[in-house]
Amino acid sequence: MSINTYLKETASNLIIKGNEKESIDVSLNTFKDRMRDYFSKNESVNLKEIKIFGSYERDTNLPQSVDYGTDVDIMLVMDNDGATPQTYLNRVRRGVEAKYSTSQIRQSSPTVVLKMLHIKFEIVPAIKEGGLYKIKNNLNEWMYTFCATDFNNLTTANKNNYHMVKPLIRLLKYWNVCKNYKAFNSYELEKIIVNHYQTTRYQGYDLKTYVLTGMNELYRLSKYNYQRERLDKAIYNLKEAIEDEDKYPLCAMSEIKEVIGEL
Repeated sequence: MSINTYLKETASNLIIKGNEKESIDVSLNTFKDRMRDYFSKNESVNLKEIKIFGSYERDTNLPQSVDYGTDVDIMLVMDNDGATPQTYLNRVRRGVEAKYSTSQIRQSSPTVVLKMLHIKFEIVPAIKEGGLYKIKNNLNEWMYTFCATDFNNLTTANKNNYHMVKPLIRLLKYWNVCKNYKAFNSYELEKIIVNHYQTTRYQGYDLKTYVLTGMNELYRLSKYNYQRERLDKAIYNLKEAIEDEDKYPLCAMSEIKEVIGEL
């Protein structure tokens, strides 16, 4: 097996699909129905939209079997009645508690976290101004969120680079979970990679080269020596694997598995 084949198969196995995907989507549809019902009967403010955003929408988050902390980000978009962001968050919490009385629910400002056996929902109140969404920040203020821009930027980067950017992001997130112990923020990791590949980088279908480039880009997130040391080790082993692939394929596979790991 070539390094690229191994990386592509691993990236494919890191997609949420099958029964897990179906179960999450059923829970999302149930959640939407319950929130619409609750707000129509119990709150004075109008619930205008329920929007899925974040890595689940972008198809770059990891399965629960790989990352138990994986979640789905949800915005409950309401009319702006002038209330404080915390008041909006209280409305969200009341709705979730009313409809999920037997589930684990906690407020983790600026979100309400609903934890079920198969997935975690992070729910944030939102309003819409000038076509843009605003969500609550930690200072109890409204701030703009550019979720549509994030989605479009990733779509463009992925399309411009032979659809290699999404697999690359999944592989780097997997490395970040398994080898870097989540030392890098998942969103910031994704943003670094998307920004780099916003314009075509002419690396074709050579996924191992994308991974090498991506690892080097992650130095931008490194604040501490241990983070740089882990990247140094990963990059060294990846370069060794690439160098050994033609003459010593077994060594190359061992080295690439030291970088990415096995599912």
